[in-house]
Amino acid sequence: MKITDLKIHQLTGLLRLITDQGLEGWCLGVDPNSAQLIQSVYRQVLIGQEVHDRERLWQELVRLDRFAYLPHAVRGYVDVALWDLAGKAVELPVFRLIGGFRQRLPVYKSGGNLPTVADFARDAAQAREEGFFGYKDHCYHGAEAMAKVARATRQAVGPDFHLMHDCVQNYLYLDALKVGRVLEECEYTWFEEPLRDYDLLGLKKLSAELEVPVAAAEYLPGSAFSTSQLVAQQAVDIVRASIPWRGGITDLLKIARLAEAFGLNCEVTSVGVMHGFVHAHVLGAIRNCRFFEGWKLGSLGGEPLIQNPLHIADGYLEVPTGPGLGVELDWAAVEKHTEWVI
Repeated sequence: MKITDLKIHQLTGLLRLITDQGLEGWCLGVDPNSAQLIQSVYRQVLIGQEVHDRERLWQELVRLDRFAYLPHAVRGYVDVALWDLAGKAVELPVFRLIGGFRQRLPVYKSGGNLPTVADFARDAAQAREEGFFGYKDHCYHGAEAMAKVARATRQAVGPDFHLMHDCVQNYLYLDALKVGRVLEECEYTWFEEPLRDYDLLGLKKLSAELEVPVAAAEYLPGSAFSTSQLVAQQAVDIVRASIPWRGGITDLLKIARLAEAFGLNCEVTSVGVMHGFVHAHVLGAIRNCRFFEGWKLGSLGGEPLIQNPLHIADGYLEVPTGPGLGVELDWAAVEKHTEWVI
């Protein structure tokens, strides 16, 4: 089965890899700039290629990234569509094509940067009431404010509920150390992105000083290759990764296997591309990821284009079992919302 055409609908962001046997691989969420780059740089190496040669195509796309100075997310859209196509070709869901591990994923709730300490505590308590297995704050108010948030939040949810803090690389080392000590006191599950990803020495020193696990590498360019440097030098306790920020499914599997070889978890961040479908399949195929990251109960979105949106219920997300990624598109809605095709 060979790829014969690429079409990208805008502004729906639907990438279609079309084959000579009528099957298509899909990825939603492709912005107009990425769509132009896919057609101008990747098309030449994809047309006429066997759909199951994902590793060879991945290697070629990685090579082209360097020569064309592409943003590291662009390759991820194509890789997702290739996996969707491969699963459809053999009539298996992607997570089982990779090698199924589980079909039900525990979910934690990811909160925002709220105005007050009381707001953080209230949001975490609500997450527990809703059945989530944990709560992650995004507090950007500084080290002193975060210390208050941590203590108030732990008091609000009790001792047996997972808490995480993500400052999105906003601390300098000394403030990160101070916050980390409070997170230890409050028994947080992890401390996410305390420093910039490129601060290898700072992350290494912080990970050595703190007992609370340090999670990093969420937005680190270079896929598994750069991640290996952080892991080998013991600069992180937990690897973070996401699609398409760090590439596609192939990239994320390489990163997760790398982390597993060193005895680390690879915690996949955000709902991800295609409204949860892609991350659900990856988490369904790996052992070393504890949680799916969500932000609310109910639908993860994609309507009206997606007819079978994923739902979080009772703290869990079920991995879809249809062929490929299991996405069912409403083609009438796709046509209605398509303004042009690249």
